[in-house]
Amino acid sequence: MSEQQQLDKILAIDENIRFAAISDLDGNLIASKSREGANLFLSPESTKDTLHHAASAWKSRMKHFDEIGRGLYTLAVYEKLRRVTMPLSNDRILLVTIDNAGGQKQILDALLNQVVYKDYTFGS
Repeated sequence: MSEQQQLDKILAIDENIRFAAISDLDGNLIASKSREGANLFLSPESTKDTLHHAASAWKSRMKHFDEIGRGLYTLAVYEKLRRVTMPLSNDRILLVTIDNAGGQKQILDALLNQVVYKDYTFGS
């Protein structure tokens, strides 16, 4: 399955998912997809900057996994959206933005189920 097909599966989880991207641990964009009609708040350049920051932060957290366990996700809450970052099993990260319209707990549970609990491997 291609990365674009995998991102389609992520977007299909809930209509409030606005955007999904896969990057490597250096923050280099591998694939991205936005929901049709979604008003994206960041320019492509700002999105790349966000991915670099998210990857750097995730690598920093990895230093403590032996002591506190493997990270499952991070959640950043903003006035206009929520951003979830999750590790993927092939040294990549998934970044997903969600509307603040509600249902975030259900979306997070579905993302965890799709990406972590089922050991869903992107890029395989």
